Amino acid sequence: MTTGWSRTRTWDADASNIAAARHFVALQLAVHGLDDAVPDARLVVSELATNAVRHAGSRFTVTVDVTGGAVLVTVSDPSSALPFPVQASPLHDSGRGLGIVAELSASWGVTPEPHGGKSVWALIAPALPDGLGQGDGSGGRVQGPVSPTLRHE
Repeated sequence: MTTGWSRTRTWDADASNIAAARHFVALQLAVHGLDDAVPDARLVVSELATNAVRHAGSRFTVTVDVTGGAVLVTVSDPSSALPFPVQASPLHDSGRGLGIVAELSASWGVTPEPHGGKSVWALIAPALPDGLGQGDGSGGRVQGPVSPTLRHE
């Protein structure tokens, strides 16, 4: 497994590019021996890229950063509108994306960018041998990085 790397790619705001973003993330993780992180990272980037296309309606950039086996997936777009979780009713066909991101990540958040736009990020902790994800020893999930702002746990 290779650690300490970052890859970035940008796509136009087209729904077909969400699948391309999933493939990009999965390929980068698999090439670096992080196969266990692929399912969660694919779903997280899918939800975040969908939000960028649907709500920002603009190009979006996906960055995959890996340090010590922890995967940080970030989706950036030029919209300054910040996302927020909602309580979707069973009858709604949308509104669950950030809830899914929260469930699959150790932490997630939004960083407003200094020159406009935002980056929505999710930290996916590496799995332990028992397959449960990295914990803090008390059964809880590991805390995310402290540098991104508007953190959700």
